[in-house]
Parts: sequence; structure tokens; C-alpha cells
Amino acid sequence: MKRIITILASVALVASLSVANAQKKDFDPYWFLQIQGGAAETIGETNWVDLLSPSGALSLGYQFSPVFAARLNANAWQGKGAINVGQAEVYKYNYVEGALDLMADLASLFGGYKFDRTINPYIFGGVGVNYAFNNDEANALKANFPANNYLWEGKSISPALRAGLGFNIRLSDAVALNLEGNTSFINDHFNSKVGSKADFQIKALAGLTFSFGKAKPAPAPVVVPPPAPAPAPEPAPAPVVKKEEPVIVEPAFESLQRNILFIINKWDIRPSEQLKIDEVVAALKENPGTKVRISGYADKATGTAKRNQFLSEKRSEIVAQAIIDAGIDKDRIITEYFGDTVNPFETPELNRVAVCLVK
Repeated sequence: MKRIITILASVALVASLSVANAQKKDFDPYWFLQIQGGAAETIGETNWVDLLSPSGALSLGYQFSPVFAARLNANAWQGKGAINVGQAEVYKYNYVEGALDLMADLASLFGGYKFDRTINPYIFGGVGVNYAFNNDEANALKANFPANNYLWEGKSISPALRAGLGFNIRLSDAVALNLEGNTSFINDHFNSKVGSKADFQIKALAGLTFSFGKAKPAPAPVVVPPPAPAPAPEPAPAPVVKKEEPVIVEPAFESLQRNILFIINKWDIRPSEQLKIDEVVAALKENPGTKVRISGYADKATGTAKRNQFLSEKRSEIVAQAIIDAGIDKDRIITEYFGDTVNPFETPELNRVAVCLVK
């Protein structure tokens, strides 16, 4: 028991030192409900399979920080024991156990809080009370029990300590699949058998976790910069009149726009779009005084705002890298990305785009 207390104290110390990693600015406290069912095993004097019994649990908790939560837990159903009289005689009884648990989310503790993380492992420890009853089967074997055993009738009440490990596997913003294993340390009277230490009841449970009021972090506002003013066209040089041959005056370069299109949820450059990038590179090489502004967008009709912001950034950066790889100095390239906050075209397919404007 001292070892368990030492381990729990060490975890609490690490949590207090690491809680800054949880990025609390994106977190809002919320309530949760857990419904679990599975199997329990009370350590006894016969084959462990013979002592398996059903177990169920219901918990109401409150996540008050990215790392820490507390819950009220009620678990109940059946326990089993055995008495050896030549061959083991198995008897069963019922119990209800209530406990208050302190929980620590390991993913937020060591990796920072993320609203949409898929797997969230947690550990917990708690204290409570165990109420056992309906011990008729054991009392029917009373003659086989040694005189110094803790055979009880009616009911048995004892304190309980709990510890365990669980996983919440995200199914949606409000629902997670829950897997949990835990151990209850109960008074030695629990299974009516004298032992050297407290009784142990090990449980393996599965169920669902429902979150209430779990606020999704609002995306950071995207500031759309005003378009860069178009540079004034350079005046055409005065024509030089030669009697021998006519003078051909080439107009000054003003601008070139190419729209690099992408497949939904992708940022790979297709061969058809590489030809457009080649035209942009050619214009930049022919006009060394120009720069290119690459604006990334994503289709608002599909995906989340967070995903679309990511896609627009990747599209802008992949086109910029392709232009750099073609020999253009990175100081002549301006990149920007707007996610789905701006859709410059009416057709969704056209908004999966990186717009290149050479001026």
C-alpha cells in the first residue's frame, strides 16, 4: 500500500510541474458521463476462470483542467470466492461500491491539450466504501469454513481504495469509446476468507464516455491583408528613329496570373498545373524586377475550417517551393493563405487553388 501511495504522489508531482504543457487557453471545463460493463475477478483459492463474474459501472465526472478531472463512480454486480474441501467449492455474492476518483489525462499532461486527439489515456486513484450482501451460498457451506474465517451473514461494509488505467478513444466531439482496467483494495472480509492482506478485485470494463458542454476551440481569426497596390507601369522609352530600319517598341510587362488547381483534400502538383507554374517561372526570369504573390485557398463546401486552413497553407507553400526549385530567389516570392474564409470563385472545384500573381 505504501508503494501505491508513493507512485500516486510521484504522478501528482509530475502533473503539477507539467501542467503548463496543457495549453489551457484552448480548454473549457465540462461534465462527462461514463457507462461501463465487463468482468471482475476476486483473487481467491481456485482457477481464476472459475472466479470471473460480471461487473458494471456508472460514473459522473467533471474535467476541470486539461489534465485533471474528478468523478463519482458506482460499480456493482457480483463477486466470487472459493473454499477448498477436497475440491474447490465456488460461491457468489453481490456488492455495490461507491468511490470518488481523481483522474489525470496523460496525453494532455505530456503532449499538451488538443480538442480532437484520437486517443486519451488516463490514470486514476480513489477512495470509497464497499457494501457486500447476499452471502447465502457461502453460508450454505459454513460447515466447510475454518473457524477463524470471516464468514458473514446479511452484509459486510468496508473501506475501499481504487487505482487504474483507462483509454478514451474519440468517436465524435461528444462521444468516446472507453476501455478501463482497475483494481479495488478491500477489507479482507469481502470474500469471507482469511488472508494475509486486503482482498483484491480486478475489473476489465468497456463502455462509452459522453461529454457535456465540451467547447470546441474557436479558430483564430484570419486577417485578410488588402491586395498589394499595382505598381505604376514604367513609361515606354522614346522611340529611336532610324532611317535604315523600323524601330519595334515592346510594351512594358504589367502582370501575369495563373491559377494552380488541386484535387479535393490534396496539395500535390499535377502535370497539367506544373505547366502553369513553368509559365510563372518564365515570366519571373524574363522580368527580374517582378515578384510573385501566391495566395492559397480551400473549398468551403467540404472539410472543417481547421483542415481547410491547413490545406491552403500547404498549397501555397508547395507552389512556392516549386518556383524556388526552378531557380527563382525566395526573396521574390510572397506567400499567403486564407483557408475557406475567402472563396474567390463561385465553383467549389475552382476554390481548391493557389493563385499566382506576377507583378
